[in-house]
Amino acid sequence: MRASGSFLKQVMGRRRLWPASLLIGAMLAVSGLPVRGDEPSAGSAPTGSQSVSPVVRIDWSVPDAFTQGLAAIAQGDNAAVAGAVSTLGVNPLATYLQFRWLMDTVNQNPDRVEDFLKAHPSYPFSKDLKAALLRSLARQNAWASYLAAVDLPPTLKPTRVRTCQMLQAAIETNAMDAQRIELAERVWAVGHSQPDECDPVFTWLHDHDRLTPALYHKRIRAAVLAGNISLGKYLVKTGSVQKIRGLDAYLAGWSKVEQAPEQVVRDDLAQRADHVLGAEERAQLIQALTILSRLDPAATHDYLGKLPTIWAVPQADRDDIARRVALKAAYTRMPEAYDWLKALPSSVQDEETRTWLARAALRAEDWPRLKAAISAMPEDLAQQSEWQYWLARADDALGDEASAKARWRALLPEPDYYGFLAADRLGMAYPWPKLPPLPRVSVEQVARLPAVQLAFYLRAVNLTDDARRAFSYALDEIPADQLPALTLLAEQSQWYDRVSIAIARMGKQNDPSWFAARFPTPWHGEVNQQAAQQGVDPNWLYAMIRRESLFMSDVGSGVGAQGLMQLMPRTASWINRKAGLGLNDPDLHDPQTSITLGAAYLSYLNQRFSGQLPLAVAAYNAGPGRVRQWLPESRTLPGDVWVDTILFDETRHYVRAVLAATVIYAWRDRKVDGQKAGQKADDRPAPETLMALLTPIQPLNPPSEDQGDTAAVSPAAGASSPIAAVSSHQTVPGR
Repeated sequence: MRASGSFLKQVMGRRRLWPASLLIGAMLAVSGLPVRGDEPSAGSAPTGSQSVSPVVRIDWSVPDAFTQGLAAIAQGDNAAVAGAVSTLGVNPLATYLQFRWLMDTVNQNPDRVEDFLKAHPSYPFSKDLKAALLRSLARQNAWASYLAAVDLPPTLKPTRVRTCQMLQAAIETNAMDAQRIELAERVWAVGHSQPDECDPVFTWLHDHDRLTPALYHKRIRAAVLAGNISLGKYLVKTGSVQKIRGLDAYLAGWSKVEQAPEQVVRDDLAQRADHVLGAEERAQLIQALTILSRLDPAATHDYLGKLPTIWAVPQADRDDIARRVALKAAYTRMPEAYDWLKALPSSVQDEETRTWLARAALRAEDWPRLKAAISAMPEDLAQQSEWQYWLARADDALGDEASAKARWRALLPEPDYYGFLAADRLGMAYPWPKLPPLPRVSVEQVARLPAVQLAFYLRAVNLTDDARRAFSYALDEIPADQLPALTLLAEQSQWYDRVSIAIARMGKQNDPSWFAARFPTPWHGEVNQQAAQQGVDPNWLYAMIRRESLFMSDVGSGVGAQGLMQLMPRTASWINRKAGLGLNDPDLHDPQTSITLGAAYLSYLNQRFSGQLPLAVAAYNAGPGRVRQWLPESRTLPGDVWVDTILFDETRHYVRAVLAATVIYAWRDRKVDGQKAGQKADDRPAPETLMALLTPIQPLNPPSEDQGDTAAVSPAAGASSPIAAVSSHQTVPGR
């Protein structure tokens, strides 16, 4: 399959590496550390006035004593471990080896673990060690020691298991004070089952008559609202054994709220309109309206206007429900969304309501309302690039060309999504940075810091997760003026993900000195080959890899996505069969395999959405089904409008980032090709624009010729507001 669109055709082709001068332009002054020198190859010499410095790379090979120590830990040879630690001396790997040994022997050495934690409270792996110590003490029922260990540094985030173990430790040591009893009651009164470690705590609450009717009511209500009816029935059964009456009726009342919220509201209006509601009845009514706001915002809006004053529903609850109704209307593109959002009181107005007020107008291309919505935003929100771009679009549509151009010019200096769009609107060249060499800074001092050395040593022996954590610790620990040197070290080692993270920490994402380093091209051979085979733009493929994994081939997500392209195993298996790739038991963490499968899936999405890149990118993130739900129902939308009215925040940011990176990689390819050919980059044909990627988004159900399009009719011609043309029939998942 060939990628559609002239932009994709133009930028496809064999990718080349950046010249060394564009990536590493500084002599790394390192003394006292193992180094090796590399001269740039003749083929990578830059053009123009840039000078080339030889690159001096630090050799991060670990001492033999470290690998011997790891082997000794695996073999349980404590004497050999001690010898390795002694040999390493002040090398930061000595402390790491101690940590690994203590993790392996925590059951036998709790006192040494405590000593280590006291000596290294901020060590990047001390939290792991403390958690292991607590697990060990709990298994041994050493509750007095457990309670003491809780107070050791560092502080751990509470988990359900650790909270219950701490409470059991307090029970076993007669340390249950009022604060801990209250905590135990809160742990019990949740709408889901708790881990087995909580059973001793719940037994204590029962034996000490702490499970009161009010607490049972609280947990039954929580269980029903969590959709856990089976837990509610279990609580009715256990509560009845304790002679707590009325729990079955209580469960039935709250179950009706969850399962038939509109019926609850109707019954109240029909049967209790002249009666004062009790506290429980009022709580059920408010919850029913809250649930109904997600299911039927229009009906909920009507019911809010019918609530009798005698029911004394607090104004704060009314306003909260009205906010939910208005936002759901905006999410599902109801025509009333703009008016409902605008009518919300200031007490419930926030960034979500203000931005969706603007998006409701934007989706309908109602430029006067869009301008009014942006103008009503707080200054810091209105000044964001997104809203300055759209304010300029509104000015332009309303005939104020001078104001529009002034706003777009203000966005030009940033080589990002809105900077590119602003340049397109002005018909100007993109604000590409002039690429100087990387900053000339000495890395000697930063390379001697133990946290930095630890990170690079661990990476050298493929202890990747721990290496990244050590690097993050180093970012937090070193002075700000040493961040450039640390970033250079990472770039020099082709540690691409840490380079981007360090640049972001410095706030230098668009700094010309660092711009190139943010967009590397590892695995360029595999990317070029698979892009050509699947008919997709290699620049797009690189942009997707960068956004999905930041070039970390070993990472996985909490939902199971894996590898460079963050494919779900099921999706990978499906595209392997559909594309006829013939991969046998593919390893999604293997870069070549991930690129092969990812390129095939991008090709499929590109074809499914007729070469409309924004739709294919959104589908990769949110799924093709959701993207189809987000298509305009009856009229064509400009591509930039569609992207900025995507329902999910994550997907909206994702699409912008991928499209901008695709353009950046295309520029990078062009610049390098020009230098390789001995041309000035500015003399070569420019790639097409970001706007060329943002093709108009076609509707699901285009109108017939005699139907017309309500949204296209100017209000001046007598039509109702274009907001009314926004479909209210799309089924969009709630947020």
